[in-house]
This record gives sequence, C-alpha cells and structure tokens, in this order.
Amino acid sequence: MVIFLLLSKQSPLGVFFFSLFLVGTTSFHGAGVYASSASLFTINAAGNKDEAEALLNWKSTLDNHSQSLLSSGHGNNPCQPYFDLGNNSIYGSIPSSIGNLSKLNFLDLCVNELSGNIPPSIGMLESLHYLYLWANNLHGSIPREISDLKNLKGLRLWENGLSGAIPSEIGRLASLIELDLSENVLTGSIPHSITNMTNLAYLDFSQNGVSGLIPQKIGRLIHLEILYLIENDLVGPIPSSLQNLSNLILLNLNSNHLSGSIPQELGNLISLRVLLVFNNSLTGPIPASIGNLLNLTMLNLAANKFSGSLPSEFNRLTCLTQLYLSNNEFEGELPKDVCLGRSLQYFHVFNNRFTGPTPTSLENCSTLIRLRLEGNQLAGNVTEAFGMYPHLNYVDLSHNHLNGELSWKWEHCPNLTSLKISDNQISGEIPTILGRMAQLQALNLSSNYLSGEIPRELGSLMMLLELDLSNNTITGNVPTEIGLLSHLAHVNLASNNLSGSIPIQLVSCKSLLSLNLSRNKFWRSIPSKVGNAQYLEVLDLSHNMLTGNIPGVLGQLRMLQVLNISHNSLSGSIPHTFSNMSALTSIDLSYNNLEGPLPNVKAFNEAPFEAIQHNKGLCGNVVGLPKCNSTGSKKHNRHFGARTTIILIFSVLGFLLLSCTLIVLVIVVHHRRRNIKRGYNEQANNLNFMGIWSYDGKVFYDRIIEATEGFDSKYYVGEGAYGVVYKAEISEGQMVAVKQTLSSQDDSEVVDLIAFEREIQALTNIRHRNIVKFYGFCSHAQRCFLVYEYIERGSLRTTLNDDERAIEFQWDKRVNVIKGVADALSYMHHECSPSMIHRDLTSNNILLDRDYEAHISDFGTARLLRPDNCCWHHRVYCSRVGLFYNSY
Repeated sequence: MVIFLLLSKQSPLGVFFFSLFLVGTTSFHGAGVYASSASLFTINAAGNKDEAEALLNWKSTLDNHSQSLLSSGHGNNPCQPYFDLGNNSIYGSIPSSIGNLSKLNFLDLCVNELSGNIPPSIGMLESLHYLYLWANNLHGSIPREISDLKNLKGLRLWENGLSGAIPSEIGRLASLIELDLSENVLTGSIPHSITNMTNLAYLDFSQNGVSGLIPQKIGRLIHLEILYLIENDLVGPIPSSLQNLSNLILLNLNSNHLSGSIPQELGNLISLRVLLVFNNSLTGPIPASIGNLLNLTMLNLAANKFSGSLPSEFNRLTCLTQLYLSNNEFEGELPKDVCLGRSLQYFHVFNNRFTGPTPTSLENCSTLIRLRLEGNQLAGNVTEAFGMYPHLNYVDLSHNHLNGELSWKWEHCPNLTSLKISDNQISGEIPTILGRMAQLQALNLSSNYLSGEIPRELGSLMMLLELDLSNNTITGNVPTEIGLLSHLAHVNLASNNLSGSIPIQLVSCKSLLSLNLSRNKFWRSIPSKVGNAQYLEVLDLSHNMLTGNIPGVLGQLRMLQVLNISHNSLSGSIPHTFSNMSALTSIDLSYNNLEGPLPNVKAFNEAPFEAIQHNKGLCGNVVGLPKCNSTGSKKHNRHFGARTTIILIFSVLGFLLLSCTLIVLVIVVHHRRRNIKRGYNEQANNLNFMGIWSYDGKVFYDRIIEATEGFDSKYYVGEGAYGVVYKAEISEGQMVAVKQTLSSQDDSEVVDLIAFEREIQALTNIRHRNIVKFYGFCSHAQRCFLVYEYIERGSLRTTLNDDERAIEFQWDKRVNVIKGVADALSYMHHECSPSMIHRDLTSNNILLDRDYEAHISDFGTARLLRPDNCCWHHRVYCSRVGLFYNSY
C-alpha cells in the first residue's frame, strides 16, 4: 500500500491524477481511492492487467474535460511513464514515496506552490530522463542523490529557494543536456566536476550567490550553446578556453566581479550571436578579433573600465541590432558603419570620451528605437546628422558639442517619448512642430543658445511629464497653455529672460512635483493658486522681481521640501501657515523685505543665516537674528547720559500735554455722542424695525437675522468705513448685502451714528445705475444695519489683487468701469439736488457686478453741498425704502 498526501487549492483532480500514477510500480487486484479535506488518497493494487483495466474504467466515468487532462492514459496501457502536473496550483511537499515510481521517465511539477525539501528518494527514479521542478517554493539543499539519475537529460530547478553549495556529485550526470539552477540562493563555487558533463548544451547558474573563478576547463563543454552566469559573485578573468566552445551562441556574464581584459581568443567563437559582459570590472582595449564575430546581433560591454579607441574591425559587425558601450572610458571616434546593415535598434554609448562626428550611417538608420549618445564630446551639425526615425522612442544627445538648429525632421518620429539635447550649442528658436509630437513625455533643451519665445504649440503635448528649457535666452511670457498639461510633473524654465506674471494655470497644476522659474524677470505677486499644487516638492522662484506678500496658501503644500524665493521684493510677514510644513527641509528667503517671526519648524530653525539675511526685520532662533521677545540691551554710555535725560524730560512733558488735550476732546465727543444716542434710542423705542418694499418691518428684520444666523462670520463679505458687510439670502435666489453698523448699546462700542444717518440720507436721495441700490435700514435698540443690492464680484481692489481675476478683467472692461464711475460722480455733483460729494472714493468702495459694471458704495462720509436747503432737516422722510425719523 502506498499513501500519498498532496494539497490542491484548485481541485483534487490533479492530486487524484498523481495518485493514480503511483500504481505504476505496484500490483493490485482492486483499487480503493479515498479523498478527504486534505486530499489524502490510499491506493491498494495488485496485478498490472487489473491495474490498467481499473484505470480505464475509472477514466471513463469522468467528464470530458477531466478525461482530456489524462493524456497519458490512452489505449489499453494507461500507465505510461509520463507525468505532467505543471501549473495546477498544487501545494504541499513532495513525498519521499515518489521514489517508488521507478519506471517514470518524465516528471513535471513546475509552476505550483510546492514547498519543503527535494526528497533524497528522488534519486531512485532510475528511468527518469526529465525532472522539472521550477517555479515552486522548494528550499533546502540539492540532494546529492540526484547524481544517481544516470539517464537524466534535463534538470530544471530554477526559481525556488534552494540553498547551499552545488553538489560536486552533479558532475556524474554525464547524459545531461540541460541544467538550470538559476534564481535560487546557492553559494560556493562552480564545481569543477561540471566540466565532465560534456553533453551539456544549456547551462544556467544565474542569479545566485555563486563565487570564485569560472573553471578554466569549461572549454571541455564542446556542445555548449547557451551559458548564463548572470548576477553572481564570480571573480577573476574570462577563461581563454571558452574559444573551444565552437557551438556557443549566447555568452552572458553580466553583473559579476570579473576583471582583466576580453581574451583575444573570443574572436574564434564565430557562431556567437550574443555577448554580454555588462557591469563587471573588465579593463583594457577591445581586441580587434571582435570583428570576426560576424553573426553578432547583440553586444553589451557597458559599465566596465574599458579604455582606448574602438578597433576599425568594429565596422564589420553589420548584423548588430543592439550595441551597448556606455559607462566606460572609450575615446576616439564611433564606428561610422555601425548601422550599415540597416538593423541597429539600440545604440547606447553614453558617458565615455568619444569625439568627432556622429556615425554617418545613423542618418538613414530607420530601424532605431533608442539612441543615447549623451556625455561625450561629439561634434557636428545636429540638423544634418540625424534623419527621420519612425520607430524611435527615446533620444538623448545631451552634454556634447553639437551645434546648428533643431530640425523639422523630429516631427517624423511619431513614437518619440523623450527628446533630450541639453548642454550643447544649439541655437535658433524652438520649432513649433515639436507640438505635434503627441507621444512626447520628456523635453529637455536646457543649456543651449535658444532664443525667441516658448511656442504655444507645446501646450498640445498632453502626455508631457518633464519640460526643461533652462539656461537659454528665451524671452516673452510663459504661455498659459503650458499650465493646462495635466500630467506635467517637472518644469524648469530657470535662467532665461522670461517676463510678465507667473501663469496661474502653471502654478496650480495638480500633478506638479517641481517648479523652477528662478533667474528670470517675473513680476507682480506670487499667485495664490499655487496652493492647488498639493504634490509640489520643489519650488524655486528666486532672482525675479516679485512683490507683495507671501500667500498663506503656500502653507498648504504639505509635501514641499525645498522653497527658494530669495532675491525678490516680497514684503510682509511669513504666513503662520508655514508652521504646518513638516516636510520642508531647505528654505531661502534672503534679500527681500520680510519682517516678523520665523515659523517654528525644523527648516527655519536649522536654516543658515545666509538663507534669511537682508530682510527688513525678521526675528527668531537663528544665529544672527534677534530674538522675537528681545527688548534690546540698555546703554549706559556716560557720553550720551545728558542727552538721554533731556530727551526723556521733553518726551514726558509732551506726553502729558498731549494726554490733557485728548482727555478734553474725549469728554466733548463723549458728551455729544451720549446726546445723539439718547435721541436715537428714543427713536428706537418708537420704531424698532424697518419696512422694505412691501415687507412688514419686524418680519423682514427676523428674516435678516435668520438668513445671516445672527450675523455669523461665515456670511462675512468685507468691511466698509463704518461697518461690517454680510450677505443674506432673504428668499430663494434673492441675495442682499447687509452692513451692520451698531452691535450693542455699550458706550464703548457705539458706532458713528451720524455716519449711519448720513449714508441713509445720501442713498435715499439718489438713483443711478452706477450707484449701489439702497433697499432699506434697521434702527433697533440692539442693532443698526443697512440693506443694499448684492454686487457679485465684490470690490475693484479685490479684482485687481487677484491674478486670475485680473487677467479676466480686460482693458475694455476697465475702461467701462472708469466711465461708469465718472457718470456716477457727474450725477452726484451736477444732477442731484442738493449736490453731493462722496469724500472717500477708493478701489474698496467701487463694486463690480457680474458684467463688470461699476457701482459706487459706502456713503458714510458723504456731504451735501447746500445743507441749508436740504430736504431732510426737521421733518419725517418717507419713501418706499423705509422710514427715518431725524432727531435733530
């Protein structure tokens, strides 16, 4: 009896299939199969004839799909020595009882979730030809007993967690053709016994921790076609005995610690198609014999320490599709015929010392996909050296000595995602055709001699992530279209001659990570919309002509790490919101007109004095700044003692005289206001509410209080000269502005009631389309307020100080506002009876409606020119806007 245990996530079918094959080495008269929740199967069997009949009868009871899985059970002999359970989501461990399948010649359990060790009993499968256990979770060491599989031809154990050294006994597998132990955690050296496996055609020890030398006798594997030793800790030279591997097609020694030079003998590997020695410590020049590898399609010598010029024989490698020579110390010219075979797709030679022109064969190399020549000393005209590349998706020509102008030919690279030609000698303007390269994600033309303006057409590059035009002589404004690129993450326009205001659309781009506009001629204020760039990490606006305050919304940039706004004309204090910028690591606010305390965050507390120097009056905990609570040191210099005493005496006398004068004035004013208030309260006792239109006064008063929730701050609009303005929705869709001028009866808080009376009197006498409409007022013992038409856009000053609104406020609209104000003043001065002067006309008191029509407001200081003939002395004034009883 054989007991076999496997767990399957998918179904017991795979396990059942496996269990049935176990009977292949047993004899039985009957079979019993039991499936539990752990998929445990027990099989008793005797007699090969009965075994075959039982298996066929069982198979006939299954559905068609399940029968198709049992491909080895055909005809009268279902017990074939072929067992394939690959990719069936089987888990559990491989049982030691598997050694009983002595007739099995093919075992495939790959791409499952098997764990545990490989049982030593695996060596009992003396008929086995192929053992595939790759892509599982097996661990432990490779059992030495595996060397007993004398008939084994294929052994694949890759992508597991096998550890320990490769057993030297493995060299006994003389019949082995394929050995793949890659992607494990094997250590130790490559056993020399490997060289006894002379039938090997495929050998892969990649991505382990194998160390030591490559065996010198590896040249004995004369049938070897594929050799992978990638990503190990191998050291020493490349064995010259490799020249004996005349059938070798691929040699990959990438990412080791190999040293020395490339052996001249490698030129004998005339069948070689792929040669990869990337990321080692190889030195010396490339041997001329490399030119004998006429079948070579891929050559990677990058990231080593090679030097010298490339041999002229390099031009013979016309079958190359991929050539990587980057990050070495090569010099001289590039092979001019590198694309003579019209098959080159990847050409990487960056970070070397190549000189001279670019290869002439590149101009017509229409197969190119990636071209990287940056970091050399190549010269020539960029317009003439490059052609049209329909498959090209990446090009970098940066840090060379190329000249000329940007060619229109780049338009014919429809798949180009990255165009980088920085740090050359390119001149002329940026061609507008670049805006047609719809797939472009990175455009870097920095550090050249480009002039003219930034083309608006670049705003069509909807895939653009990176834009760098810094260090040129570009002029004009930044097109607003650039800010509409929703994927834009990095923008560098520093060190140009750009001017105008910073585009609101650009600083509010939500995907922006870094923005550098330094060393230009930008003026006006920092747009408040910069607070929308919530992922911004670097912001550099230094060396411009910016004015105004630092917007408090900058403190909302919680991910900002670097902030440089130095060398501008910014004023005011540093916003308290900066205290929330925990990610900030570097700041520079020097050479401005800032004052007040520094925020208490690490970036400011640890800032060098140079980062905050040359400001108006900053204080804080930085060395070189005064403490914010410091009152200064006392001076006791005897030379100045007498002068200080005299100044002090006169100061005290002056203060006493001024105090007496103020006391007298306060008494007089207080007495007058008490009289005014007394008379006014007498009115209030008789008339506590107002009437507006046809509304009942008390009802409307209650509605105002309800609409503003008792004049809650969330309905706050602004402040006039004599009160605070709120907005209130008195009915659906009907909005009014309410100016509250009296908040309590406390003498210390009594407002100027004369101004209140004056504004009512002024507004009830006038009707003009450019003067705010007055709807009514309330004179109550607890509150006094005025009710006006609600003007949507607020004051002229607010519009002019908001960059986004100021852009919309075009000159034709501004002229119309001036005309409206002039019409209103003409009406007040010449058409009113009596005539009236405003006396406080500022941009705060000019309101703009939805259509940018001007409306003059705030008449608290207005005066009638002929008070003797005015219509409101000693009478009751009645109108549809309300009632006002004058107490004078």
